[in-house]
Amino acid sequence: MKVKWIIAMSSVGIAAYILADIFHEVVGHGGTCVIIGHKIDLITSVYFKSTPGSFLTDIGGPIANLLFGLLVHTLLKKQKSLSLLSILFLLNLMAYNLCWFSGTILQSGFSKTGDWTYTIKELNIGALGKPVLIIAGVIAYLLSMKIIRVHVNKIGLIFAEVPLRQSVVCSYFAAAITAIVSGLFFKYDRTHAAIEGLLEMLGSLPIIFIIPGIQTKVNNYELRAGPIVTVSVFILFITFCFTLGRGMS
Repeated sequence: MKVKWIIAMSSVGIAAYILADIFHEVVGHGGTCVIIGHKIDLITSVYFKSTPGSFLTDIGGPIANLLFGLLVHTLLKKQKSLSLLSILFLLNLMAYNLCWFSGTILQSGFSKTGDWTYTIKELNIGALGKPVLIIAGVIAYLLSMKIIRVHVNKIGLIFAEVPLRQSVVCSYFAAAITAIVSGLFFKYDRTHAAIEGLLEMLGSLPIIFIIPGIQTKVNNYELRAGPIVTVSVFILFITFCFTLGRGMS
């Protein structure tokens, strides 16, 4: 594998993860909290606390991911002149956002925590709460995979020689490492924050299995990120770690 290709796809994954996380924690949870007049106590790359708590604030994160994912889906449908690197970035960004939305529903369905737990309690439907969340989460995942597959097939037709599976896998692991490393910056609970970051990215794991592995050699296609892009993503990563990674209150 070419080093330049690895750097390019790693940059894509890092940037996509950071933006998806910002939309979940800052725009979703934080924005909702401010809108309803509550106080933000803590916001990190994996945690959010407010006073008082609210189910609206809880679901604000995944709803923001859903809306942003659908927005990127629309942009990808209408794009006609974007570069391959930009398209792959948008593909990963859309996939992470849609999968995070679906994953949070399933998390609440199978555990006592998660963004939808408080919400389902507010509906007061008793024992049906967990099954409803699980069914809704599965449906959300299936619809998300369908949307992602549409764009994967389109990219495969336009850029037939692109090692698409390897590209997405490389970006995914770079994103997962970013989630773990940024969690380690949360000094009050580094281990659990890192684990939470990993769990967030596990929600997007299905995307690496829906992409056909037709092309197996990355040497057949030249793909690189310019120095400005690489440096910008590096600065974004460092800034993210020392702000949301460390936590802000």
